[in-house]
Amino acid sequence: METVETFDLLEFQQKARELCCPKKLFQLWEDVCRRYDSREIGEYELEEMKEVIWPSLHALASIRNSVNDAPAPSEEPKRKRA
Repeated sequence: METVETFDLLEFQQKARELCCPKKLFQLWEDVCRRYDSREIGEYELEEMKEVIWPSLHALASIRNSVNDAPAPSEEPKRKRA
């Protein structure tokens, strides 16, 4: 039998602030949405979590885009020895 973690807003917010992995943040958001859809939590908790998770996801996506769009480091020309 699977153990269901009780929703504690402060604990979930802290967890969201500590996560730096976009995949894990997205999974946490999916968990929050599932709990909202099944009425385990209300709109207040959903909005509070959204305020914590979305800026982090946006920042991580921006960093990823910056890294992906950065030009590849060019090789320095080799110096010829005299």
